[in-house]
Amino acid sequence: MRFKLFGFGKKKKKKNPLPEEEEFESLQAEREAESAEVEEILKERIHFEKENVDLKDSAARIAYLERLRDTILEARRQCDDVKFEYGRVTSYLKDIQLIDQAPDDERAVIYDSAKRIVELSDMRKAIRHKRYRITEPQRKALDTFEDDVTRDIEKLLEYEDLQVKIRADLRRLSAEKKLLADEKQDIIRKQKSLRTISKAVTVILVLIACGLGALLGIWKVDIAIPFVASAAFAFLVVALIMAEARRNRMDMVITERKQAKAVALTNRVKIKYVNNVRTLDYLTAKYRVRNATELDFVYSQYREAKREWARQREGTIQIEENHEILIEALRKLGVRDREIWFSQAKALIDPSEMVEVRHELNQRRGKLREQLDYNTGVMTECLNEMDRIRSKKSEYEADVERVLSQMDFYR
Repeated sequence: MRFKLFGFGKKKKKKNPLPEEEEFESLQAEREAESAEVEEILKERIHFEKENVDLKDSAARIAYLERLRDTILEARRQCDDVKFEYGRVTSYLKDIQLIDQAPDDERAVIYDSAKRIVELSDMRKAIRHKRYRITEPQRKALDTFEDDVTRDIEKLLEYEDLQVKIRADLRRLSAEKKLLADEKQDIIRKQKSLRTISKAVTVILVLIACGLGALLGIWKVDIAIPFVASAAFAFLVVALIMAEARRNRMDMVITERKQAKAVALTNRVKIKYVNNVRTLDYLTAKYRVRNATELDFVYSQYREAKREWARQREGTIQIEENHEILIEALRKLGVRDREIWFSQAKALIDPSEMVEVRHELNQRRGKLREQLDYNTGVMTECLNEMDRIRSKKSEYEADVERVLSQMDFYR
């Protein structure tokens, strides 16, 4: 009885997207590390080991045959996958041969378009990796208010200068109000001192009058001169006290007027301060910045980024144009897998890179061939084991036929 090792139907796999260029080197390093372990395993070929099964036991025998069947199916699935990938790698190598043998004129078209793709891709990569110190909210705000930015920077500078002046005025007015308050307290202390002096003088004059009265009444002493002197002293003291009190009242009026003026000025400056602060808060919140200096810096970054973004868009258009030229040139040569050369355009202009590509493809094909041979060997050994069991008894043969009939590739 013959067994077919491979099925007829094949499912075409979707092409996996290539990794980004910046991740490719790290992925390659990881794969090389893993391949070292795989090579050690491949050096010791894993042979299919026969199980020690009591074939006389019907249940154990059928279960063993089903396990052999499942192993064959899994090995066949692996072979189908490997054959598909092996065909792709072989196709890539044939495409390289077609490219190497291309006529000079077509080769020139391929070289020019590939070179332009590489140059533009490098430029786009450099632009993409360039970091601008501008946040996404700031970018959106500048997109929205780009026409107002220059004027708003001037406003911010003006309001920030005004803010400094207003704070200086507030400090000056605060110091002036404190000074006027101290002067007022000084005047109040002077008035209190005058009242104290007035009371003391009054007591002294009363005592003098009592003394003079006693001298006159008891000892009949002439008190005309002392009385006149006392009256003159009292008049002089009262005049001085009244003059000082009047001066204090005038100073108090002047000080209070100055205080009122200082309060009025402070209120006006405070209103300016509040409005200025709110305007600054509005403008800084509008552009998501802290001050005019930051807005000017962010705007310069934004303008530079816009220029680079425009270059990137233009570069993308040119890349697409050269991509179409390259695909058309490869199509004329009969290259089957044309799209992959977009990501490997450098190999089309650098012979050493093409050698690396060819070497890598040959390595991949060798690994796939080893995997294909291994799975083919597993299926062969499993089928041989089934043949061995079949040959023992007709009862066993029926079981083998029944298990094999469940595989769609068995005929």
